[in-house]
Amino acid sequence: MKDDLLKTDLKLTFREFDRVAADREFVDLKSSVRGDLQTLNGRDNLAQAIINRLLTRRGELTKFGHPNYGSRLHLLIGELNNIKQRAKAELYIREALAQESRIEAVKEVSFAASSRQIDRETLKVRIRVKPIGAENEFSILIPIDI
Repeated sequence: MKDDLLKTDLKLTFREFDRVAADREFVDLKSSVRGDLQTLNGRDNLAQAIINRLLTRRGELTKFGHPNYGSRLHLLIGELNNIKQRAKAELYIREALAQESRIEAVKEVSFAASSRQIDRETLKVRIRVKPIGAENEFSILIPIDI
């Protein structure tokens, strides 16, 4: 697979978490270099794009010409981390990622079970996707606060 199919973008810093697991290797989303812009390409860029899409409220970018960009995961804020809410979250995740042109297929969306109080406020999501033009799938693990 050519990385140009998955495009290149600026590397962003996320306040919510430092790293996202991608195929047992971590995509480091915190910049260790100061003073210069860094870029991401290939799977790293697609992982960042998935996170951006899921953490952006659908409709938030309407005034910039992207009314359908984002997800509806924000609708789950304040809800319990239970089977019903995880089913809604899966629907919202699949709905948002269906609009990502670099994803050929979303193969799996799964959630870690919540056993502690803090887990009840965070969905630990594993998303397995097959990028366009790729032979292999890859997974990312992302915590989403609800």
